[in-house]
Amino acid sequence: MAQDQAGDSGAPNAAAIEAAHAIYTPLMLSFYDRLVHGLSNRFAWRCPTERMLELYRSNLSSRHLEAGVGTGFFIDRADRGEFEQLTLLDINRHCLARSARRLARYQPLLCEANLLAPIAIELEPADSIGLTYVLHCLPGRMAEKLIVIDHLRPLMSKGAVLFGATILGRGIEPNGAARFLLRLYNAKGVFNNLDDDVEALSNGLKRRFELVEIETKGCVALFRAC
Repeated sequence: MAQDQAGDSGAPNAAAIEAAHAIYTPLMLSFYDRLVHGLSNRFAWRCPTERMLELYRSNLSSRHLEAGVGTGFFIDRADRGEFEQLTLLDINRHCLARSARRLARYQPLLCEANLLAPIAIELEPADSIGLTYVLHCLPGRMAEKLIVIDHLRPLMSKGAVLFGATILGRGIEPNGAARFLLRLYNAKGVFNNLDDDVEALSNGLKRRFELVEIETKGCVALFRAC
C-alpha cells in the first residue's frame, strides 16, 4: 500500500514523495481545475468548491503564504484586491510556474521546497498560510504528515492563521465515485490517505495550536488553526 512507502526511520522515501506530485505536469494542470474543482469536488468528494472559496475569503491576509499551490485557483478566485506579500511554495516547478502566471497581478514570490523537510528559505513572516489539498497527497500517516506544519511554523508571524482542506480516507461515507477515486489514486501513490481521519487531524492540530476549528463536508475536512 502507498501508506507504507517509508524508510526504516519512518520518514517517507524520495520515490514516495516523487510519486505524490509527479502527476502535476503542464498537460495535467491544463485541465486540473475542471477535473477537481468542477467535477470531483461536487460529485465525488461532495464538498462544494464554493465552500472552500469561502474559507479563503475569510482567512486570506495581506501577507499570505500558499503551501502547495496547485494551479493558484483559490487565491485567484478569492479575488483579494491586493497583497503586501504573496509567497507561493511548492515542490513542483510546474505548479509554481502555472500559479505564477495566473497570479502575476500580485507579483508573487516563488519558492521551490519540499514541505516534508525543513524549509531553508529566509522569508518575511506570513500572517496566513494556506494548506489545501496537500495533506492527503503526502506519504505516511497523519501524525507523520503534520510535520509539514512544524516546518511552516518559523514562517508564521505571531497570531498567524493556518487554514486549508484535506480529503479523508477513514470515518467518511464515500459514494461510488469517491471509493473508485480513493482506490485509484492511492494505488498510484498520488494520494496516501486511506488511514487519514478527522480525529488524527484534530489531535495533531490541537497539539500545535490553541484554537482549532474543523468542519467536514462529504469526504473533506476543512480546518482553521491559530
